[in-house]
Amino acid sequence: MTDAANDKSRPTHTIYKVLGDGETAKWIKVGVAFPHKDRKGLALIFDGIPVEGRIALRTNRKSDERKPEQPALKLS
Repeated sequence: MTDAANDKSRPTHTIYKVLGDGETAKWIKVGVAFPHKDRKGLALIFDGIPVEGRIALRTNRKSDERKPEQPALKLS
């Protein structure tokens, strides 16, 4: 696994805690993810572990892209 704390690259994904669903869902950032050196997995670094809601792992956008809204998640 990559030692992300010493890795100078930026995280490729952001980890969110999602409360609720649809357009009223609240997305709270709880961590980031870095690819392993072999590119076959991700090292997850959490600021806190959610005990409620869902966890969503989203690819980071490039800084020059327009910021789209977070997708609405529906529960089955």
